[in-house]
Amino acid sequence: MSRTATVRALMDPHKKESVTKILNRLGITHSEAINIFYSLIEEYRGFPFDLRLPESESVEDVSETIRPEVLTHLKSSIRKNRRLGELLAR
Repeated sequence: MSRTATVRALMDPHKKESVTKILNRLGITHSEAINIFYSLIEEYRGFPFDLRLPESESVEDVSETIRPEVLTHLKSSIRKNRRLGELLAR
């Protein structure tokens, strides 16, 4: 088995609970989600999305800043990581 490292993060418990429900529906664990995010950071050599404030400060406008290509890339990464996990489990 390959070596692993521990990553610790503090967050609002309500956010964790909400994200847990989403991840469960996607069929991935928190560790898998973090690994996907880190893989994207490595691939992009930075965040896989623009970090900027929306022109408007309303919460509704923040959701409009997520680009469809980012979501497409994330879904593709999830599929790749699942396949990799299946290969490693053999």
